[in-house]
Amino acid sequence: MFSLKIQNAKGELFELSHNHQNYIVTNVDGLTVPQIVNNTASGGTVDGAFYNSSRMETRNIVITVRLVGDIEGNRQRLYKMFSLKRPNTIFFKNANRDLKIVGYVEVIEGDLFVQDESIQISIICPRPYWESAQAISDELSYIVRKFEFPFSIENDDPIPISEYTTSPVITVINRGDVECGAVFTVTFSGGCSDFVLYNQTTQKHIGINKLFTNGDVLTIDTRAGHLAVYSTYATTKTNLLNKLTEGSEWLKLDVGGNDITFSATGGQNASIAIKAAELYGGV
Repeated sequence: MFSLKIQNAKGELFELSHNHQNYIVTNVDGLTVPQIVNNTASGGTVDGAFYNSSRMETRNIVITVRLVGDIEGNRQRLYKMFSLKRPNTIFFKNANRDLKIVGYVEVIEGDLFVQDESIQISIICPRPYWESAQAISDELSYIVRKFEFPFSIENDDPIPISEYTTSPVITVINRGDVECGAVFTVTFSGGCSDFVLYNQTTQKHIGINKLFTNGDVLTIDTRAGHLAVYSTYATTKTNLLNKLTEGSEWLKLDVGGNDITFSATGGQNASIAIKAAELYGGV
């Protein structure tokens, strides 16, 4: 069993898979891994070729729907539910995965002069990876929260509300098929400088040469197509790409566990929220 839902550009959510009085989904193409293009180059008298790089082609999802009930009305409702020239989000859920992907309608077509009428909707997804419907969400700071519900406190067995650590480290698990970017949002409650964020697992880091003060918010976005580093104070947003330190790299989350930590002068004044969507080649 599977669930197939569409959210159009207006935010309207429309379910196709369990709407049998109006639509019967007979086929969905493009759910598995799209074509991988391997770039190679031949050289001299060497047999074969040298591998240079790989990239994944755009994803083409084709949904075939048989119309039942009010044939004319249900066909015309599809025209309205699928945004034309605007983004549509496809949600697909099966026993193992709950995923989503954004795409744009290429064509909506069908034969209107047959007794058993079907409609095909072809959607092109420029970003070919499926994303997890529920994003990874973690926090990192010198103060480790201990207070959880449900709870009970006894006089002879106290429970700490929080603890202070001198080595803030959190393990972020990426259960996807490939590495993914993340959004690191750093909130400062006091003076802080020489901020460096590390992924100890991949041995990569990104550093910002700037003095942050109380109320500053630093955003490091390492998602493909969204790469950015900027600070926000009140309503003022400042691009910090020119403040990156030597050797800085866009911090990704490798498949599996990633030990994330940071260092800074005045680091006790910094707290980090980490959000990421795991990426999958197919459902």
